[in-house]
Amino acid sequence: MRIATVFHRTGLRATHTASLALLLAAGAVAAQAQAPAAAPTVSTQPAPAPVPAKPQPPRPLVLKLQPGPFNHADDIDKGAGVVDVTLTIPDVQAAADTPLLQLPLVVANVETVAVTLKELTVRDSHGNVPLATRDVKGSNGKLREWTSPREVQGDLVVHYQAPVDNAPPKRGAAPPYSLRTEGGGFSGVGNIFVLLPSGAKQYPLALRWDLSKLGDDASATSSYGEGDVTLPVGAPARLWSTVFMAGAMHRVPAEVKPKGFSSAWLGKPGFDPEPLMTWADQLHRAMAGFFGDNAETPYRVFLRYNPINAGGGTALAQSFLVTYGKGIDVEDLKITLSHEMTHTWTEGPDQAWYEEGVAVYYQARLPYRAGLLTADQFLADLNQTAARYYADALNTTPDAEIMPRFWEDTRIRTLPYDRGALYLALVDARVRKASGGKRSLDNLVLEMSRQRGARPEQQVALWQQLLTRELGPAGPALHAAMLAGELMEPESGDFGPCFKRGEKTVRRFELGFEPKSLVGQEKTIRGLQDGSAAAKAGLRDGDVVTYGVALDAIQGDQKAQLTLNVTRDGRQFPITYLPRGERVKVWQWQRMPGVADDACGI
Repeated sequence: MRIATVFHRTGLRATHTASLALLLAAGAVAAQAQAPAAAPTVSTQPAPAPVPAKPQPPRPLVLKLQPGPFNHADDIDKGAGVVDVTLTIPDVQAAADTPLLQLPLVVANVETVAVTLKELTVRDSHGNVPLATRDVKGSNGKLREWTSPREVQGDLVVHYQAPVDNAPPKRGAAPPYSLRTEGGGFSGVGNIFVLLPSGAKQYPLALRWDLSKLGDDASATSSYGEGDVTLPVGAPARLWSTVFMAGAMHRVPAEVKPKGFSSAWLGKPGFDPEPLMTWADQLHRAMAGFFGDNAETPYRVFLRYNPINAGGGTALAQSFLVTYGKGIDVEDLKITLSHEMTHTWTEGPDQAWYEEGVAVYYQARLPYRAGLLTADQFLADLNQTAARYYADALNTTPDAEIMPRFWEDTRIRTLPYDRGALYLALVDARVRKASGGKRSLDNLVLEMSRQRGARPEQQVALWQQLLTRELGPAGPALHAAMLAGELMEPESGDFGPCFKRGEKTVRRFELGFEPKSLVGQEKTIRGLQDGSAAAKAGLRDGDVVTYGVALDAIQGDQKAQLTLNVTRDGRQFPITYLPRGERVKVWQWQRMPGVADDACGI
């Protein structure tokens, strides 16, 4: 704002000086014309032209966050408080009853603060703005809009409090977007609590922090940088894909640089995250090299507790949010970090089979190549993916049915990951064979990565072109079979000389009741199957349940038990059982004896 004022005043001063010079010159000419002894003269110098005022730069949309204080801040199950939010939107001109502000009601199965926010006030140049709300259909679900019965003019100043509650997500399995408090600080993703202006207007963005309620050792960071940051003109929706964190943070590396890798977490996770984050730093450098990223793109990893889907995470703007839980295996977190880090360079054609399949394909492969995982660790990851896929009772579901049913059933939800990865393994094997070992899936993925800024339909067409170039008509035919739900079955040598394919008998994942029972705020058991493990354990139709584990992970773990906290007839009690059904044969890979790790050729 200060720079803009200087520019404005400089422009006025220059214009005023030029005008005065013109007036003085005109006066001098008139005086000379009236003097009888003076000979007429003609000036050969052109009059100086007025200097135009420099245009004032666009004013930013300002988001100010004041988190805290937080009660029970050291209790990962009971912490609570608020984040005080002030949003200043410059130069608003809106007719009566038109949308001013917006926020989704639910994002990827996570409820936002659209209904629970407190003390919402809005002011413009005329004073308080009366508000009304309406819920409309958005591109990804219901959207709450705030309107006003009167015309709105000038800067719009929006203020409210976003409640922070560490209770488990009410709707069940979901990405870790919600607001949480740990160690006296907070973290969360913007799509859950930041109201944004309606419409397509773009602004510079200014993020400002007030940490006065968090103590002297508090600092703040986000997906876009440390502390206060200013971004160039762009869509306000950038704030919805931003991770925010503030408090007494722990960092790796300790001295944060504006480029490259950095990590942050709050509180005491129950294990030492520093070795894990040092490993992630090394992996990030290796991945950047593989994908040819010489720009040292900023990449931040935020670690926090998740009561219901521990070990998972989500990729956001130049960052990743990874979660831990009680008893989490740190080695599993390495695979999660690698998976999500891959997304940084492999954004694809807006198809889950590609985006998630590529990440699963490389999540152990790239760390192995970098010397950060062993061949046996690679094998363990491959076999977990394969067992979950081949034992999945819904593994022939066509691709077109997956996204509409994504959150209703873990057996559907894991298909893009597992099927996508094994499909890409088949593509890799066939490209290697067709090229005599000179080319591989790497070549296709790197070409897709170079074109990731293209429109989704262009990326779909590019993938088909690459398949045809490498494999002829067999490439698109394999792709069509995958989309139709045909099983993807790599052969014995398709993962290199270290591994051979064999069979193993496992038990299918089976909840024992209708999976949709676990969707929504109140989870009521329906469709209980007679003779199932759930029925034998004492579960009944009509039981209202909550659970605190990730079903996606349980589905892939033959020994993992499921505990449902049941409310029935006014009583509350747990029911624990092994959610497994019939025995089926699945493909698994075994280590070939006598082949060294460095000869595996993964």
